[in-house]
Amino acid sequence: MSRALQIITQQQKAMSSALLAVRTIARKALRSGSSPDFSQLVPLLDYVERFPETLHQANEEKYLFRVLEAREPHLARLVARLRRDHAAMKGYGQRLRTAVAYWRTGDPKAGRQMAIMADDYVRFCRQHARLEQRELLPAALELLSDAEWSKTDQALASAADPLALSKSRRDCEIALKQLASRP
Repeated sequence: MSRALQIITQQQKAMSSALLAVRTIARKALRSGSSPDFSQLVPLLDYVERFPETLHQANEEKYLFRVLEAREPHLARLVARLRRDHAAMKGYGQRLRTAVAYWRTGDPKAGRQMAIMADDYVRFCRQHARLEQRELLPAALELLSDAEWSKTDQALASAADPLALSKSRRDCEIALKQLASRP
């Protein structure tokens, strides 16, 4: 199996985990009636914006979508759907950031909205990942050459997703702290 397939799967799991953490933080704060720990929320949202929404999706576009669409026109509809999903994910991310900003200013509805949005976003990401696993990646395995897989492996590995590489909660916390300290 291509290393790229493993990396894609790891990155999808990391994104879902980050969004589940956002949802959990929001729900705990709502249950307790207190403000959430924004020092945890903001790095999680930064992660989602920097890695899955920027690097992961761009690499899928460049190394999988374009090649498959050009090689097999019948995949154009699937690729168009996955591209729309990527655009929708950016919208989800922006809405979560907006909710955090409102919550910081004391808006009482922002926390509930954030928990609901994070839950919706996780479901959407999982549905997107299932579609890729079920339809896109099998086509890629069949159609991409060894040289194309090698390029894809290198591109995805160079992204160095800090949460996808984490093996424990402690690793995740360290990765998020390092991410927060980056410009």
